[in-house]
Parts: sequence; C-alpha cells; structure tokens
Amino acid sequence: MMGLRNSFVLCLALMLSFSSAIHCIDITKTLGQYPEFTTFNKYLTETKLVEQINSAKAVTILAVEDKDLAFLSGKPIDDIKTVIGTNVITEFYDEKKLLEAIGSQVELPTLSPASGLAAKIKVQLINEGEVTFSSAVPGSKPDTFLVRTVTTEAEVVSVLKVDKPIVTVDASTTSGVTGTPSVAETPKSSVADAPAPSASSHATFGFIVAVMAFASIFVSL
Repeated sequence: MMGLRNSFVLCLALMLSFSSAIHCIDITKTLGQYPEFTTFNKYLTETKLVEQINSAKAVTILAVEDKDLAFLSGKPIDDIKTVIGTNVITEFYDEKKLLEAIGSQVELPTLSPASGLAAKIKVQLINEGEVTFSSAVPGSKPDTFLVRTVTTEAEVVSVLKVDKPIVTVDASTTSGVTGTPSVAETPKSSVADAPAPSASSHATFGFIVAVMAFASIFVSL
C-alpha cells in the first residue's frame, strides 16, 4: 500500500510539473530562432521587458527586423524601452483575433512604460485590407504594417513581424519619442498592466485543484 501511495504522489508531482510548464514563456529562446530579430531580442533583455514577458500568461510580440531598429543605437534606455515595449501586447493575438479587434475597435494594452492611451495601440485595416498598427493617442498615423506571422503557440505566445516600430525616437534629439504625440510627455510607470488570464489558464488551474483534492483523499487512506 505504501509503495502504491508513493507511486501516486510521484505521478501527481509529474502532472503538476507538466501543467506548470504548459504556459511557460521563454521569449529569448523563441526569438533566438530568427536571426533577423537579434537586436529586438537584445533590447528586450537590456530593458528588462523580457522578465515581464516570461512571467505573463499570454503575450504578442510585434517583432521588428534589426535594420529597422538602427535609429535606437545610442539612445537612452528609457526611450528604447518605450519603443520596444509598445511593440509588446500583453494579450494573445494571432491574425484571426486581430481582425476581430479591428471590428470591435478595442485598444490593445502594451508593455510601454508610458501611461494612459500612450501605453495602448490600435489595429486597423487600410488600403486593400492591409493590417496596420498605431498608438491609441488621437492623431497617431496607422503606418506600421503587419508583414506576416512568425510563430504562434495557441493562446500563449504570438510573434508577428511588422515593418517598423509603432513609435520611434527622433534622431535629431538626445531624447524624445515621436510617432505618438504625447508619449514623450506622459508620466512613466515601472509597472505594466497585468495581462488577463486566458481561458486555458483557468482550465489548468481547475485541473490542478481537482488532482490535489483527489490526492489528499488517497493519501489519507
């Protein structure tokens, strides 16, 4: 009986470990498979955004190629964090969900350290059905275009390639973010909005609780 109980406890531990790993995000490893995003990946680490991403329940990365981030070289780390953070949505969006967001006119939360609308983006369709992104700040131009889907893990991680950052840094100044009218003037916060748990995370939690309850009954036998 003792041996059976020990075997059950071991199986329980393995199941809980597996359940915890289901939603594990390692964005550095994911982006590391694509050399064209080396600089973007490096900036995620330098700005410590990688820590927020890896601890999130779900995330969407609007990744930008190295050549389109050259303007950030030598810029203050706060400016870099604003630019890169605005390209990280704190929810899961694949191309299908983006089209749904267009219809509902929702503002998507990002990891931008700015506050208010400057920390959110909008997705729109222009021309002949091209998907574009812009800051949610009134007057921002929808001139960042979706290029393609890079990789997705359903309801957890989505990496989409865009042609340029949603906001940029003015090359004529030592500090100052442009492309979003008020982002350089808005107060900054070191804490980003926490992403809402996905439906799959609720299911996993319910499974763990049920298994643990069953295990406590079994061990008491």
